[in-house]
Amino acid sequence: MNFVRLFLIFLSLFAAVACTSGQRAPSSVTYDDERANRIQEIDLELSKYWNNDWKESQKLFQINPSGQMTSSKPLFDVSKISDAKIRSEVERLMSERQYHINTLASKLQLRNWSGIGPWFRATFRPRLPEKEELIEITDLEEFSLSRKTNPFPLEHFFYNNYSLRFKNMLPVEEMPFAKDKDERTRKRFLKARLECNGDIISSPSFFFLSKNRSRVYEFDWYFNRSNNQNATVQFTPGVTSCQFKYYDPEHASTWTNGFPLASLERQSISWMKMSNQIDICARPTAGFGKNPDGFFWQQDFNFTTCPETFDHFVNLRDPYVSMNRKVTSLTGSPLNKRDFDAKNPQVQLDFSRAPKFDIIWVSSLNFSADFHGLVLARALRYHAEQGTQVRILVPQVTMTKKDREIVQWLMRDMPNIKVQYYKYTVTDDKDGTWFDRFHRVNHMKLLMGHSESSPENDFLITGGRNIRDSYIFPETPFYRAYKHLKNYGDGEEPYIYYNDFEIEVRGSNFIKAVMAQMVNFWMRDADTHRFRSTNINIPAETTQSQVERLKYSANMQPLVRHIMSLPFFDGYQLERFYIEMIDSAQKELVLTTPYFRPSVAISAALDRAHARGVKVKVMTRIHLAGDGTPQIAEEVNKEGINRHLKNVEIYEWTENTSIMHAKILVIDGRLSFVSSANLNRRSFIHDTESGVLILHEPTAAILRQEVMNFIKRGRRITDAEKISWINSTLIDWADSYF
Repeated sequence: MNFVRLFLIFLSLFAAVACTSGQRAPSSVTYDDERANRIQEIDLELSKYWNNDWKESQKLFQINPSGQMTSSKPLFDVSKISDAKIRSEVERLMSERQYHINTLASKLQLRNWSGIGPWFRATFRPRLPEKEELIEITDLEEFSLSRKTNPFPLEHFFYNNYSLRFKNMLPVEEMPFAKDKDERTRKRFLKARLECNGDIISSPSFFFLSKNRSRVYEFDWYFNRSNNQNATVQFTPGVTSCQFKYYDPEHASTWTNGFPLASLERQSISWMKMSNQIDICARPTAGFGKNPDGFFWQQDFNFTTCPETFDHFVNLRDPYVSMNRKVTSLTGSPLNKRDFDAKNPQVQLDFSRAPKFDIIWVSSLNFSADFHGLVLARALRYHAEQGTQVRILVPQVTMTKKDREIVQWLMRDMPNIKVQYYKYTVTDDKDGTWFDRFHRVNHMKLLMGHSESSPENDFLITGGRNIRDSYIFPETPFYRAYKHLKNYGDGEEPYIYYNDFEIEVRGSNFIKAVMAQMVNFWMRDADTHRFRSTNINIPAETTQSQVERLKYSANMQPLVRHIMSLPFFDGYQLERFYIEMIDSAQKELVLTTPYFRPSVAISAALDRAHARGVKVKVMTRIHLAGDGTPQIAEEVNKEGINRHLKNVEIYEWTENTSIMHAKILVIDGRLSFVSSANLNRRSFIHDTESGVLILHEPTAAILRQEVMNFIKRGRRITDAEKISWINSTLIDWADSYF
């Protein structure tokens, strides 16, 4: 009997998958694709207004914190727009968007959707506004023509206005026989030549002349340290390949250095697919009630992947296991435990079984010049040599001189490795202050690899750890023998161990969906940070049998979604995500967070959870001194603790030699969220964040146990913590920054 039941379930799921795309005629698919494109175009237009309006909503909510703020609330309130013309345009866009959503919803039948993956996938076609990329040299030995070099990926296909700037950052050497100082420095240059299979557009020598168009662009490439030359070119659509060459006329008479360039859409089919991918997520509208299943299925957030499943889950609580999985995922071979324990940055890496990746993504708060950073850099450099597109995102403000030198070595002779030093830009739209340029950072911690030809090698590692030794070694490392590494042991930089947590997830469809998010974030507008979501949520009427089928699917296999947050751009959706997630709890909510000062709205959600009988346990830390953490962070945590002491069980991490740094949340033993986000205002208002949401009881049991293990190593806080009046005043004055 059990076999017959399982067979019938399998047959119904197979039929559902088989019918997913067969219900719409080809012409209907075409129209649906156009509607999806238009919805995303409208969202990009509306995003200009999200930030300022949400600030107003925050103020109102602080005045009346008893209300609820959910994703059913519009991203912004049109009535708050004072300019009548702008208000009229916004209303028109919102009305048009709703029309397209309703039209797609009228075609969506949940019986034709298995619950896994998008309802259907569309293609985004409009080009992005503009982008300037930089090619910079700092060493004349770099890019020697005697060595084979992979092409620099040109992205002109994706932008209406794409330019490439050549910057000569070689050290200036004085010419011994020069007549004066000007001749010794300012006139120093390399001879350079760019030749393409289509027209290059270059600026004229004089401003009153028209731009030059030619397949060859030759120029004197001046040393930029003494001459602010702006050697910038653009490319016509027909350009697919180029060759760039240069030499020093003082030491050579022919081309000695250079590298090829090639259009990215030709180099990487995976990048091309992911850059224009639109996943249409089916969103059941009723039948679940307020519970974790309802939150997982019914959420309506941009920048959140459709439900997927995964093939493999690895608990990376142990630092060696974490580092070993990173090395194994990239090289195909394990990291020697003795070398890890010895903190040997020159550990031998075995690439004989290394997988072939199309794209590797790395984002972190740090990319440090130490064991952690150098071992990863060596593995990434190997893949770049094989032609993999490698992208690295780190904040500008956290990178020291030695950190940058490690990254420069990683990129040496590797044009297909691109690094973005994330820096927030304040525009004229009242989207920040001068302080935000330094305060807002990239806080996503993601290491991912995607292979089109070998999808079984796809992997994603995420959690709280940054690329820095203090997240994997309890003992302070000494690197006296390695001048290019940070010698923490001799006090070169502060050091304290972050007791942390990560997970590894494997499943090609899920990793591709997350990689598509990152690819589109990479291609964001440099000034406004605007970029499109890779998902659109379409509501669908739900019968009770369909609800039961979706609930049952989470018992058969793990279900997973990924959310990314750029709060000042996306309408602060991560805050609303947390509010709804907390509101879904019916029995228990347990979490770990090193920084605990919830926003007013999240605090109200925790109050509501307590009022309906949910048992809430929080593991946090008061004493945060070490590794450059300012002491006021401790006072900030005390304020959050005092606010919730009466309705939340709060535990303090008491190990003096470490900081608990894990970010785990488990609800009702069924829903889990592992992320980079701290439960403080900075995470919800300022920094980029990301996280993995898992609906699966066995996985939730594993993660809940990790939370309880952290709690066992702490103490229950029962009395309010004292805060100095000076720090209390400062916290209130800079309320949103903590």
